[in-house]
Amino acid sequence: MKLQEKLSDADALILSKSTTTIVNQVNSMKRMVDDFRDYARTPPALLTPLNLNGLIDEVMNLYVEGDSADVIHMKLSPDLPAIMGDATQLRQVIHNLLQNAQDSVNEQHGVTSARQIEVITEVVHYHNAEDKTLSAASLSIIDNGTGFSSKILARAFEPYATSKPRGTGLGLAVVKKIVEEHGGRIDIKNRSDGNGAKVAILLLKLAPNS
Repeated sequence: MKLQEKLSDADALILSKSTTTIVNQVNSMKRMVDDFRDYARTPPALLTPLNLNGLIDEVMNLYVEGDSADVIHMKLSPDLPAIMGDATQLRQVIHNLLQNAQDSVNEQHGVTSARQIEVITEVVHYHNAEDKTLSAASLSIIDNGTGFSSKILARAFEPYATSKPRGTGLGLAVVKKIVEEHGGRIDIKNRSDGNGAKVAILLLKLAPNS
């Protein structure tokens, strides 16, 4: 700022471009450091009774405008049982998955109405080791983006595995770590129609009396 008024227009332009590059690179480095810190220092989950639908709805306020132009559409089961979860960590899971889905649909379709992301919750029934039928809460995020390459599918949950030029590859690794802290399961795959990807999370620990 002190130099700009003392420089010629050409030199001021060079200075502006150079400082912008420095600021952007510093921001990128900060994001990388934050990602490394979050992955290395994720504390043990503090599980308390939690309304997963309510948490998703809260996070969605940052992503949706509530009009016909919205890319993200929610289908939340009204019968979803309460889970035992860490609200802070599960917010990070939802954010990470939504950001991945947004990057994918933007890369595939640009900023057009063709972009679609679905956020779905439902009750899932499964059999445990004693062949008892139990219930769980399922969260799925489905997009019509680029999908996962075969290379990424094979290594998706490994730290530093990414197809993004500026990505750290820690997003899904952090998600998997948090889900496992919750005693849950995560699965990623490409859609059967070839139009995008699906990430599904199964949370098995339900709140008492849910």
